[in-house]
Amino acid sequence: MQQKLKLYTYFRSSTSHRIRIVLNLKEIDYEPKFVNLLTGEHKSEDNKEELPNQAVPALHIPDGTILIESMAIAEYLDEVYPQKKLLPQDPVLKAKVRGFCELINSGMHPYQNLILFEWIEKYIEKFDRVEFVQNVLKSEFQTMEKLLLQNHGKYSFGDEITLADCFLVPQVMGAIARFKLDISLFPTIQEVYNNLKDLPQFYKAQPDQQPDFK
Repeated sequence: MQQKLKLYTYFRSSTSHRIRIVLNLKEIDYEPKFVNLLTGEHKSEDNKEELPNQAVPALHIPDGTILIESMAIAEYLDEVYPQKKLLPQDPVLKAKVRGFCELINSGMHPYQNLILFEWIEKYIEKFDRVEFVQNVLKSEFQTMEKLLLQNHGKYSFGDEITLADCFLVPQVMGAIARFKLDISLFPTIQEVYNNLKDLPQFYKAQPDQQPDFK
């Protein structure tokens, strides 16, 4: 019997959330391994080999290889499990989708990362995490709003779900829940988000549906 994929994940991690959506859309059976970031399990000796970069997500594939970083994991899954392709075949559209994903992955996520907060709080006595992230997100969400205005249909890039949607939903959900961002300021983002968030594959992946949710 073929071994299952093993996903190291944490319910609140937006990067893990992305991969849970991808796995659900492709109907891939996997074994979740829960890692509590708040208690430092990702830095523990037990997880030293399993999480080479001390972060989630990490995907262990049947040949024993460990894959890290959500963008790389998502692209691997899209290539190896071609059912329900999430990256378009057209080179220009594929580049647009990748660029949108990187806007979230590189332009937003690093500024709402626990590691960054811990470092800043070592040097700045009165640091307001929510205010800091809100200011970053407002600027980046304006860019995201412009991109969606140019490209959206029912979903981020037309009427077919792409990898952009797998990145959009966790980012918006986290911005609302964790950083109190008023999403009504961005009507196109809000419309696309509302079209996606209650689809079964997206709902099943959201934080409060995970066994490690607290």
